[in-house]
Amino acid sequence: MTTTYGRGPAPLVLGAYLRALRLARDLTLCDAAEVIGSSAAKLSRMETGQVAQQWQDVKTLLRFYEVTHWFTIVGALRWSGQQSSAPKRRAGTIHDNAEGWADRLRACEHHASAICVYASATIPRIVQTTEYPAAQLPLLPSSTQPQDVTVILDGATLLRTFGNPQAMAAQMAHLQRLGVSPFGPRILVVPFQAGVIPPPGILHRFQLHGHEVFAEETRSALYTTGADSQAARRCMAAGLAAAKDPEASAALLDVARRRFEQLAWHPESDPLLEELTA
Repeated sequence: MTTTYGRGPAPLVLGAYLRALRLARDLTLCDAAEVIGSSAAKLSRMETGQVAQQWQDVKTLLRFYEVTHWFTIVGALRWSGQQSSAPKRRAGTIHDNAEGWADRLRACEHHASAICVYASATIPRIVQTTEYPAAQLPLLPSSTQPQDVTVILDGATLLRTFGNPQAMAAQMAHLQRLGVSPFGPRILVVPFQAGVIPPPGILHRFQLHGHEVFAEETRSALYTTGADSQAARRCMAAGLAAAKDPEASAALLDVARRRFEQLAWHPESDPLLEELTA
């Protein structure tokens, strides 16, 4: 994966967001370029973060894409203000807590060529079942899911019950199936006893048009690139190093599935807990 130190996350994230809005409305590059008096080639460069997006163009495109919520528009326009033509002035860290932040993060998921996700508390959206209670946004359809996806689960995610044990058992079974499928994402589990400090929420690493972008997701998103990503990069590397291989991870997921199934029938008994934490 390419590490780029001269470009901040702003043009890449905003470009992915604009592209997602355009495609959601089944519009071509020519359709959208016409409304800002530009060429399809230039709009493509805007969507891939090769050129900075001017706030007036962003505002016009958002209206054309029927984004009417004012605070969502303001949130997107803030990203155009984070860009500079001078490489030394480009921000390598951007905190996105404005309206629409989850949609911008989701757009990065849609348009990244490779994703690595490290979760410490909840199951990442990209591999959630529809019954999982933390699901907030529609799941990625298989036609738009990146080809290279790795999901790292801290052992604690296999212990916590969200919603009810039946939903958790179904989620564990789903992860098992994905992990053993030749077409599914790699599902890796960091054992509970590994002693690795996981991220505080969900840590994403996106490959966006040849550039590496990290996003720390809690109740907002913190994007970093280049030298500003060193802490996030170390955290991700530690998780990958401590994780079990796919086969051993599938075995842990099977124990978790059976545990939740037992808890559904006998909530007062938890004989498999020790097997997951030993």
